[in-house]
Amino acid sequence: MIKIRRCCAGAVVIACMAGAPAYAQTAAKVCAADVCGAAPVVPLQSEPPAKLTVYQPLPDPLTIGRVVVQYRTENLHEVPVFGPTALDISPRIGHVHVSVDDNPWVWMSASGEPVTLNGLPPGPHKVTIHLETANHQQVDEGVVTFTVPAVPMMASALPPQPATNEPPAKIVIDPPRAEPLSRGVVFITYHTGNLQVAPVFGTGALAVVPRVGHIHVTVDDAAWHWEDASGDPVIVNGLSPGPHKILIQLVNANHQPIDQGTVLVTVPNV
Repeated sequence: MIKIRRCCAGAVVIACMAGAPAYAQTAAKVCAADVCGAAPVVPLQSEPPAKLTVYQPLPDPLTIGRVVVQYRTENLHEVPVFGPTALDISPRIGHVHVSVDDNPWVWMSASGEPVTLNGLPPGPHKVTIHLETANHQQVDEGVVTFTVPAVPMMASALPPQPATNEPPAKIVIDPPRAEPLSRGVVFITYHTGNLQVAPVFGTGALAVVPRVGHIHVTVDDAAWHWEDASGDPVIVNGLSPGPHKILIQLVNANHQPIDQGTVLVTVPNV
């Protein structure tokens, strides 16, 4: 019997049961060794170096000014676990730091989802993705450069919202955590009501019940924001000492704002 499941960002694993054909057993070995990498549930005696591969933005979204940068990691699992003791976890874990146009600050992501940006002005831009250990030590880096086209301003024609018995969605944002802030790291947790944060997008997803959506995050009134559908905390590092503002918008699967909150924070001189 052959059992099929998915792993490592959609790769198909064929688990071979007793009596499975030989070709199926070969497929399972190839996937495990060459596609999925180390299973995160089995410790390793030794691991090859972690690697990062970053791809050019998807061309179709870029034509409308939306930047979607996919990447993949090797020999490192992205999970939101941090600190020096996490360096002993096997297989190796970590996350990424993302910067735009050489800004001195980065945001952290451990979701493995594509880096998605909206609102960048027309012209050339650069996105740098740093692969980091759980203790924020860089192990690899990828850079993509691209040009955002001039997109004509058009009146937005929002599709009608489907009828639903769900109460209105809302977002509740906690103050930045004090201990990370004392080190210059802005660490903001939030939770949503009557909406599930999930990487599901598009007009068709508006009919999904219970309601799904994600957040848009803007720092210091920048013209652009990034999208996040992981539900993980918003983490920003490298902001200059002084006052800053972080806007977190709750949006539906078609990027229409539903609720929002603003966090005012003063970064100490560390």
